[in-house]
Amino acid sequence: MKKETSCYVISLSDAKETQLFSFNKTHYGNVIRDNRKKMGYTQQQVADLVGVSKNHVTNWEAGRARPDLNVIPAICKTLAISLSAFFSVPDAQDALSREEHQLVDNYRHLAPRDRLLIRTSIEKMLELSEAELWERCRLSFLPILHNYQQAAAGTGTPLDSATEMYQAFIKKSKEAEQADEIVTVNGSSMEPMFHHGQDVFVEHTTELSVGDIGLFVVNGEGFIKEWATDHLHSLNPEYPDIVLHEDDQIRCIGRVLGTVNKADYPSAEEMVVLQELLKENAFES
Repeated sequence: MKKETSCYVISLSDAKETQLFSFNKTHYGNVIRDNRKKMGYTQQQVADLVGVSKNHVTNWEAGRARPDLNVIPAICKTLAISLSAFFSVPDAQDALSREEHQLVDNYRHLAPRDRLLIRTSIEKMLELSEAELWERCRLSFLPILHNYQQAAAGTGTPLDSATEMYQAFIKKSKEAEQADEIVTVNGSSMEPMFHHGQDVFVEHTTELSVGDIGLFVVNGEGFIKEWATDHLHSLNPEYPDIVLHEDDQIRCIGRVLGTVNKADYPSAEEMVVLQELLKENAFES
Protein backbone atom coordinates (compact mmCIF):
# COMPACT_ATOMS: atom_id res chain seq x y z
CA MET A 1 0.00 0.00 0.00
CA LYS A 2 1.27 3.49 -0.84
CA LYS A 3 1.45 5.50 2.34
CA GLU A 4 1.56 9.26 2.70
CA THR A 5 3.70 11.06 5.23
CA SER A 6 0.75 12.58 7.03
CA CYS A 7 -2.69 11.27 7.88
CA TYR A 8 -5.87 12.89 6.70
CA VAL A 9 -6.88 15.58 9.18
CA ILE A 10 -9.25 18.47 8.57
CA SER A 11 -9.85 21.31 11.02
CA LEU A 12 -13.20 22.78 12.01
CA SER A 13 -12.26 26.00 10.23
CA ASP A 14 -12.29 24.06 6.94
CA ALA A 15 -15.93 23.01 7.37
CA LYS A 16 -18.51 25.09 5.54
CA GLU A 17 -20.59 27.42 7.68
CA THR A 18 -23.72 26.33 5.87
CA GLN A 19 -23.91 23.16 7.96
CA LEU A 20 -23.93 25.15 11.20
CA PHE A 21 -26.47 27.58 9.76
CA SER A 22 -28.71 24.68 8.78
CA PHE A 23 -28.49 23.17 12.28
CA ASN A 24 -29.28 26.50 13.95
CA LYS A 25 -32.19 27.23 11.63
CA THR A 26 -33.71 23.77 12.08
CA HIS A 27 -33.35 23.61 15.86
CA TYR A 28 -33.86 27.25 16.85
CA GLY A 29 -34.71 29.57 13.95
CA ASN A 30 -37.79 27.75 12.68
CA VAL A 31 -39.18 27.38 16.21
CA ILE A 32 -38.83 31.09 16.87
CA ARG A 33 -40.21 32.15 13.49
CA ASP A 34 -43.20 29.78 13.53
CA ASN A 35 -44.26 30.68 17.06
CA ARG A 36 -43.64 34.38 16.48
CA LYS A 37 -46.06 34.29 13.56
CA LYS A 38 -48.61 32.37 15.65
CA MET A 39 -48.46 35.18 18.20
CA GLY A 40 -48.78 37.80 15.46
CA TYR A 41 -45.51 39.48 16.42
CA THR A 42 -43.01 41.18 14.16
CA GLN A 43 -39.32 40.53 14.64
CA GLN A 44 -38.99 43.97 16.21
CA GLN A 45 -41.76 43.25 18.72
CA VAL A 46 -40.09 40.00 19.76
CA ALA A 47 -36.77 41.81 20.09
CA ASP A 48 -38.32 44.48 22.31
CA LEU A 49 -40.03 41.92 24.55
CA VAL A 50 -36.94 39.73 24.88
CA GLY A 51 -34.58 42.69 25.33
CA VAL A 52 -32.33 42.26 22.30
CA SER A 53 -31.89 44.03 18.97
CA LYS A 54 -33.97 43.17 15.91
CA ASN A 55 -30.79 41.89 14.24
CA HIS A 56 -30.56 39.18 16.90
CA VAL A 57 -34.03 37.86 16.03
CA THR A 58 -33.31 38.09 12.30
CA ASN A 59 -30.08 36.14 12.69
CA TRP A 60 -31.73 33.51 14.91
CA GLU A 61 -34.47 32.84 12.39
CA ALA A 62 -31.99 32.72 9.50
CA GLY A 63 -29.71 30.31 11.36
CA ARG A 64 -26.78 32.72 11.31
CA ALA A 65 -26.72 32.66 15.11
CA ARG A 66 -28.47 30.90 17.96
CA PRO A 67 -29.91 32.40 21.15
CA ASP A 68 -27.66 32.48 24.18
CA LEU A 69 -28.82 30.20 26.96
CA ASN A 70 -29.70 33.08 29.27
CA VAL A 71 -32.27 34.58 26.86
CA ILE A 72 -34.09 31.34 25.99
CA PRO A 73 -36.49 31.61 29.00
CA ALA A 74 -37.43 35.14 27.88
CA ILE A 75 -38.01 33.89 24.33
CA CYS A 76 -40.26 31.10 25.61
CA LYS A 77 -42.22 33.54 27.77
CA THR A 78 -42.63 35.97 24.87
CA LEU A 79 -43.77 33.25 22.48
CA ALA A 80 -45.91 31.52 25.12
CA ILE A 81 -44.20 28.16 24.72
CA SER A 82 -42.52 25.81 27.15
CA LEU A 83 -38.82 25.02 27.18
CA SER A 84 -39.74 21.54 25.97
CA ALA A 85 -41.57 23.03 22.99
CA PHE A 86 -38.61 25.30 22.22
CA PHE A 87 -36.28 22.31 22.12
CA SER A 88 -38.88 20.22 20.25
CA VAL A 89 -39.04 17.68 23.07
CA PRO A 90 -42.41 16.04 23.74
CA ASP A 91 -43.57 17.17 27.16
CA ALA A 92 -46.20 15.07 28.85
CA GLN A 93 -45.98 17.43 31.82
CA ASP A 94 -47.80 20.19 29.93
CA ALA A 95 -51.01 18.64 31.27
CA LEU A 96 -51.06 18.81 35.07
CA SER A 97 -51.47 15.58 36.96
CA ARG A 98 -53.86 15.22 39.90
CA GLU A 99 -50.96 15.65 42.31
CA GLU A 100 -49.81 18.80 40.51
CA HIS A 101 -53.32 20.26 40.57
CA GLN A 102 -53.35 19.62 44.31
CA LEU A 103 -50.04 21.41 44.75
CA VAL A 104 -51.31 24.42 42.81
CA ASP A 105 -54.49 24.48 44.89
CA ASN A 106 -52.48 24.28 48.14
CA TYR A 107 -50.19 27.08 46.96
CA ARG A 108 -53.18 29.36 46.39
CA HIS A 109 -54.21 28.89 50.02
CA LEU A 110 -50.82 29.91 51.41
CA ALA A 111 -50.13 33.29 52.97
CA PRO A 112 -48.06 35.71 50.80
CA ARG A 113 -44.99 35.17 53.02
CA ASP A 114 -45.19 31.41 52.60
CA ARG A 115 -45.71 31.75 48.84
CA LEU A 116 -42.52 33.80 48.66
CA LEU A 117 -40.69 31.10 50.62
CA ILE A 118 -41.92 28.43 48.19
CA ARG A 119 -40.92 30.48 45.13
CA THR A 120 -37.50 31.21 46.59
CA SER A 121 -36.94 27.53 47.32
CA ILE A 122 -38.00 26.52 43.80
CA GLU A 123 -35.76 29.15 42.21
CA LYS A 124 -32.83 27.91 44.28
CA MET A 125 -33.50 24.29 43.31
CA LEU A 126 -33.70 25.26 39.64
CA GLU A 127 -30.46 27.20 39.97
CA LEU A 128 -28.75 24.17 41.49
CA SER A 129 -30.25 21.90 38.83
CA GLU A 130 -28.93 24.14 36.05
CA ALA A 131 -25.49 24.25 37.67
CA GLU A 132 -25.51 20.44 37.87
CA LEU A 133 -26.48 20.26 34.18
CA TRP A 134 -23.56 22.48 33.17
CA GLU A 135 -21.11 20.53 35.32
CA ARG A 136 -22.40 17.19 34.03
CA CYS A 137 -22.03 18.36 30.44
CA ARG A 138 -18.53 19.65 31.09
CA LEU A 139 -17.37 16.44 32.73
CA SER A 140 -19.30 13.88 30.68
CA PHE A 141 -18.99 15.11 27.08
CA LEU A 142 -16.20 16.05 24.74
CA PRO A 143 -16.22 17.88 21.39
CA ILE A 144 -15.50 15.87 18.27
CA LEU A 145 -15.76 16.48 14.53
CA HIS A 146 -18.43 14.62 12.58
CA ASN A 147 -17.64 13.94 8.94
CA TYR A 148 -20.52 15.27 6.84
CA GLN A 149 -19.80 12.82 4.02
CA GLN A 150 -20.49 9.13 4.52
CA ALA A 151 -17.85 6.47 3.99
CA ALA A 152 -18.98 3.50 2.00
CA ALA A 153 -19.19 0.00 3.31
CA GLY A 154 -20.49 -0.81 -0.13
CA THR A 155 -19.80 0.53 -3.60
CA GLY A 156 -17.87 3.65 -2.68
CA THR A 157 -18.65 7.24 -1.77
CA PRO A 158 -16.79 10.33 -2.99
CA LEU A 159 -14.46 11.42 -0.20
CA ASP A 160 -11.72 13.95 -0.81
CA SER A 161 -9.77 16.80 0.76
CA ALA A 162 -12.85 19.04 0.60
CA THR A 163 -14.73 16.79 3.03
CA GLU A 164 -17.00 18.86 5.25
CA MET A 165 -17.13 18.43 9.00
CA TYR A 166 -19.30 19.91 11.69
CA GLN A 167 -18.88 20.21 15.43
CA ALA A 168 -20.49 17.45 17.44
CA PHE A 169 -20.33 16.27 21.04
CA ILE A 170 -20.19 12.76 22.45
CA LYS A 171 -20.12 11.21 25.90
CA LYS A 172 -16.64 10.42 27.10
CA SER A 173 -15.33 6.90 26.61
CA LYS A 174 -11.99 5.30 25.79
CA GLU A 175 -12.86 5.19 22.09
CA ALA A 176 -14.28 8.72 22.03
CA GLU A 177 -11.14 10.17 23.62
CA GLN A 178 -8.91 8.28 21.19
CA ALA A 179 -10.90 9.21 18.08
CA ASP A 180 -10.32 12.22 15.84
CA GLU A 181 -13.64 12.17 14.04
CA ILE A 182 -16.94 10.37 13.61
CA VAL A 183 -17.93 8.96 10.21
CA THR A 184 -21.26 7.50 9.09
CA VAL A 185 -21.27 4.11 7.37
CA ASN A 186 -22.96 3.90 3.98
CA GLY A 187 -23.77 0.40 2.72
CA SER A 188 -23.66 -3.14 4.06
CA SER A 189 -20.39 -4.65 2.82
CA MET A 190 -18.99 -4.71 6.38
CA GLU A 191 -21.89 -6.53 7.98
CA PRO A 192 -22.26 -8.01 10.48
CA MET A 193 -19.66 -5.77 12.16
CA PHE A 194 -20.95 -2.43 10.81
CA HIS A 195 -24.39 -1.59 9.49
CA HIS A 196 -25.67 1.05 7.11
CA GLY A 197 -26.32 4.35 8.89
CA GLN A 198 -24.14 3.58 11.91
CA ASP A 199 -21.66 6.15 13.14
CA VAL A 200 -18.12 4.95 13.85
CA PHE A 201 -15.12 6.42 15.64
CA VAL A 202 -12.05 6.97 13.46
CA GLU A 203 -8.53 7.59 14.74
CA HIS A 204 -6.32 9.41 12.23
CA THR A 205 -3.29 7.26 11.41
CA THR A 206 -1.54 5.83 8.36
CA GLU A 207 -0.16 2.85 10.29
CA LEU A 208 -2.47 -0.15 10.11
CA SER A 209 -1.78 -3.82 10.72
CA VAL A 210 -3.24 -6.57 8.57
CA GLY A 211 -6.73 -7.29 9.85
CA ASP A 212 -7.37 -3.74 11.11
CA ILE A 213 -10.55 -2.01 9.97
CA GLY A 214 -9.71 1.29 8.37
CA LEU A 215 -11.12 4.26 6.52
CA PHE A 216 -9.52 4.48 3.08
CA VAL A 217 -9.74 6.67 0.02
CA VAL A 218 -9.21 4.75 -3.22
CA ASN A 219 -9.22 6.87 -6.36
CA GLY A 220 -11.30 9.52 -4.65
CA GLU A 221 -13.89 7.18 -3.11
CA GLY A 222 -14.14 6.47 0.59
CA PHE A 223 -14.35 2.95 1.96
CA ILE A 224 -14.50 1.31 5.37
CA LYS A 225 -12.76 -2.02 4.85
CA GLU A 226 -10.40 -4.51 6.45
CA TRP A 227 -6.76 -3.92 5.50
CA ALA A 228 -5.21 -6.96 3.81
CA THR A 229 -1.94 -5.64 2.24
CA ASP A 230 -2.82 -6.06 -1.44
CA HIS A 231 -6.56 -5.60 -1.17
CA LEU A 232 -9.33 -4.18 1.01
CA HIS A 233 -11.49 -6.95 2.40
CA SER A 234 -15.30 -6.85 2.67
CA LEU A 235 -16.63 -8.82 5.63
CA ASN A 236 -19.95 -9.39 3.89
CA PRO A 237 -19.36 -12.23 1.38
CA GLU A 238 -21.97 -10.75 -0.95
CA TYR A 239 -19.55 -7.92 -1.73
CA PRO A 240 -16.24 -8.32 -3.58
CA ASP A 241 -12.92 -7.23 -2.14
CA ILE A 242 -11.19 -4.18 -3.58
CA VAL A 243 -8.00 -5.29 -5.30
CA LEU A 244 -5.30 -2.62 -5.12
CA HIS A 245 -3.21 -1.88 -8.21
CA GLU A 246 0.10 -0.10 -8.51
CA ASP A 247 -1.41 2.91 -10.28
CA ASP A 248 -4.30 3.34 -7.81
CA GLN A 249 -4.33 6.47 -5.68
CA ILE A 250 -4.71 5.06 -2.18
CA ARG A 251 -4.80 6.90 1.11
CA CYS A 252 -5.35 5.63 4.63
CA ILE A 253 -7.32 8.15 6.65
CA GLY A 254 -7.36 6.17 9.87
CA ARG A 255 -8.33 3.21 11.99
CA VAL A 256 -11.97 2.47 12.80
CA LEU A 257 -12.14 2.07 16.57
CA GLY A 258 -15.76 0.98 16.93
CA THR A 259 -19.37 2.09 16.66
CA VAL A 260 -20.95 5.12 18.30
CA ASN A 261 -23.87 4.55 20.62
CA LYS A 262 -26.68 6.89 19.59
CA ALA A 263 -27.58 7.31 23.27
CA ASP A 264 -24.17 8.91 23.82
CA TYR A 265 -25.10 11.98 21.77
CA PRO A 266 -26.39 14.94 23.82
CA SER A 267 -30.02 15.93 24.11
CA ALA A 268 -31.17 19.25 22.66
CA GLU A 269 -30.97 20.83 26.13
CA GLU A 270 -27.48 19.47 26.69
CA MET A 271 -26.44 20.63 23.21
CA VAL A 272 -27.19 24.25 24.09
CA VAL A 273 -25.05 24.02 27.22
CA LEU A 274 -22.24 22.24 25.37
CA GLN A 275 -22.11 24.94 22.71
CA GLU A 276 -21.83 27.56 25.44
CA LEU A 277 -19.05 25.58 27.11
CA LEU A 278 -17.23 25.32 23.79
CA LYS A 279 -17.39 29.10 23.38
CA GLU A 280 -15.84 29.42 26.86
CA ASN A 281 -13.08 26.91 25.98
CA ALA A 282 -14.24 24.82 28.92
CA PHE A 283 -13.10 21.61 27.23
CA GLU A 284 -9.48 22.64 26.96
CA SER A 285 -7.16 20.69 29.24
